[in-house]
Amino acid sequence: MLLLLAALSAYANDKPAPPAKPPASTDAPAATAAEDEAFDLDTEEGHLPEDAVPGVLKKNEWAFTDCYSRLGGTSSGRMQLTWEISLTGAASAVKIAESDLKNPLLEACLVKAVGRMKFPEPRGGVVHVDHTFNF
Repeated sequence: MLLLLAALSAYANDKPAPPAKPPASTDAPAATAAEDEAFDLDTEEGHLPEDAVPGVLKKNEWAFTDCYSRLGGTSSGRMQLTWEISLTGAASAVKIAESDLKNPLLEACLVKAVGRMKFPEPRGGVVHVDHTFNF
């Protein structure tokens, strides 16, 4: 009996949930230009965990080794590549920023190798990467 009274008392003290808000009207005016400019996905910089890019490069180290063993010869030096990681994790727009390798075949092979890599999907937009390879 006490349980029944306690249950009824608890039920009586429950406050009803507030009514749900009606859906926004489709007649509302479009966002102002200032609101549009405040959120621009084309210029938004995405985020990846700190170890994501180095981890993928390490996992695919064989591709760089293959390029060097087939085309490197006695080349030594540095090459800086830049690329973007798209929202799908694909590497795109891979370009040579600087190189002192003086070996166009090796450079092209390394650019292709990075272009075939799959990175984790970034949050919040495209991620821009600069990385220097030393040979």
